[in-house]
Amino acid sequence: MSRHSRSYIPGIDGLRAIAVLSVIIFHTDYLNILPGGFVGVDMFFVISGYVISQSLSERSSGGLIGYLGDFYRRRCARILPALLCVLLVSFVLSAMFMPQFWLSDHINRTGLAAFLGLSNGVLALHTDTYFSPGSDLNPFLHTWSLGVEEQFYVLFPALFWVWLRYRERSFVARMLLPMLAFVSLVTCALQTTTAPLSAFYLLPGRFWELAAGAMLFQVIGARRGSLASAPLANAALVSGAAFLIVSFWFARPEQFPFPWALVTVLGTLLMLSAILLPAPHVASPLLRVLQCRTLTYIGLLSYSLYLWHWPVRVFFKWTTGLELVWVQWVYPVLVFSLAAMSYHWIERPVRSSISLRQRSPVLTLAMSGAAVVFFVLTSVAITRNTEQLSLSQTRDTYTWYAYRHWPRDPLATVDDPRLQGRQLFVMGDSHAAAYRTLFTLISQQLGVKVIEYERGGCGVLTLLASDSAKCAPPREADFKDIEARARPGDIVFLPSLRMPELQGIGWARGQEAVVSELLARIERDQPAAEASALATLSRLYALDVQVLVEAPKPLFKAAPSRCSDWFNQMNPVCAPGLTMVRSTLQKLSAPQRALLVRLQQRYPALAVWDPFPVLCPTAMCSAYDPKNGKPLFFDSNHLSGHGNRVLAPSFSAALQALWGITPLE
Repeated sequence: MSRHSRSYIPGIDGLRAIAVLSVIIFHTDYLNILPGGFVGVDMFFVISGYVISQSLSERSSGGLIGYLGDFYRRRCARILPALLCVLLVSFVLSAMFMPQFWLSDHINRTGLAAFLGLSNGVLALHTDTYFSPGSDLNPFLHTWSLGVEEQFYVLFPALFWVWLRYRERSFVARMLLPMLAFVSLVTCALQTTTAPLSAFYLLPGRFWELAAGAMLFQVIGARRGSLASAPLANAALVSGAAFLIVSFWFARPEQFPFPWALVTVLGTLLMLSAILLPAPHVASPLLRVLQCRTLTYIGLLSYSLYLWHWPVRVFFKWTTGLELVWVQWVYPVLVFSLAAMSYHWIERPVRSSISLRQRSPVLTLAMSGAAVVFFVLTSVAITRNTEQLSLSQTRDTYTWYAYRHWPRDPLATVDDPRLQGRQLFVMGDSHAAAYRTLFTLISQQLGVKVIEYERGGCGVLTLLASDSAKCAPPREADFKDIEARARPGDIVFLPSLRMPELQGIGWARGQEAVVSELLARIERDQPAAEASALATLSRLYALDVQVLVEAPKPLFKAAPSRCSDWFNQMNPVCAPGLTMVRSTLQKLSAPQRALLVRLQQRYPALAVWDPFPVLCPTAMCSAYDPKNGKPLFFDSNHLSGHGNRVLAPSFSAALQALWGITPLE
């Protein structure tokens, strides 16, 4: 490497290789080797800050508009081709293998926002963190870091141009980036505890990391390759490596990004300095390792590796699972193969294209915008036509989904004057939404108006614990709306999850131990659950309405929608099976049923509808209808469309009885 060469620095690619490998190892979660490997993204931020500054400094001639146009032309050529390919492939594979489930809307929004560099904003508005179990199934989750970088690129080039032009004669120009970095660091420290999603995903709490790399360039500038002290260079390199190793092993999500990102950023800065400053003749053994062909090649692939590794992981996790030995061998081979193809067939040809370099920035940006629009529209079309692309049984949405499907078979209607003007209000969590087909049938059969208040995660009268405090404001708004609209004799139906979830529990410990643990938890929380239920019923009965509560339904240890296809039946999450012994479920629901009895003693008019006997008529409860093999449940606890239709006669009879009508046999 020439002392003053700025075109290529092998050691930086070696550092990129360490960053991307740490992230991949963390995400594979094999033997928990690198519990803090997610800090590799922070390494990328620092490296990007330096590399972008170097690139901007080499093209500093001309005015601001031309300067920015040239930069964004090169960024589009660098980022977009591989990104567009990965996003589109991920949308197609999602449609093929992953049914539309409770996270699908969020996943689709994340993917569409990723085309525009805004997926980090979508993720910051969601309830799940980067480390939440639900995030494991979002193939676009990793694009948050690209969003941060792309938003940084909107602001930074102009700031850097000011520094290039006026640093010699303006203190403000010299201090602008350090001041903004300090404000960002303070924001990061405050948000880590007060707004952790914003601190993790959004630019204000991450700007300082990219700015750190940029400030390193501003400090060392043209002094690259000027350090002749081998001990000092080795000390910087070893110290930086030590900081990174500490981060890889000890960084924890609850203290991230602050303070652990500080450790990672400091380690990366030290290693970058040790790569950039030493003269060629003082290269240390560790530096030679960073410059070896294997690491530098992985570094060259790092962008494509990062893009491909996560969606491949998600689709393996959804289908076969990641625990199988053959998957653990195939996964890295597939990821590296895709990354190599992406780099050699997409990244390099586009970046080295002579016609692209000769094209005006305006034309390049216009073509890039047109490409983004085309890929976005194609992806939207995919999300709206998943039934045609799906390889899963769940493509039969009439059977599987609790949508508002119109009934295919003729429906006998009930013509009774006592039903005139009646309203059915529904308050509940996602289990209220899982009755949508049932409500459509009831509305058509009885001619009543169904008014739904569905709020995911906001159960009402759960019988398991007190109703969530965070749901109090929307719940209060729902109460007031019912108060304004309800008339005497109207019914308020309260469906909810009223059994402890059975999926994802360590059943290997033995069923008796798990059941005992769940019952102990229910007993501990029952006083709070009873107090909350009494408060809710007191509020509702003040409205002069009838209250109908759904008794606990059967639950299962696995999800039929995930365990019914040829490509996922071998997944370890399906091993617990799709059946449960009836007596076990009755044991788990006994405390809640006893609480219902106590509530009826306090409020004799309280009605209870019990779907359990209909869904589980035999000693062995199944997620599938024993009469025709159709799914009664979509996942481990939410009903399918077919399950709705099976329950419709029972629910209709319960409503008619409350309105004083004797249902016809």
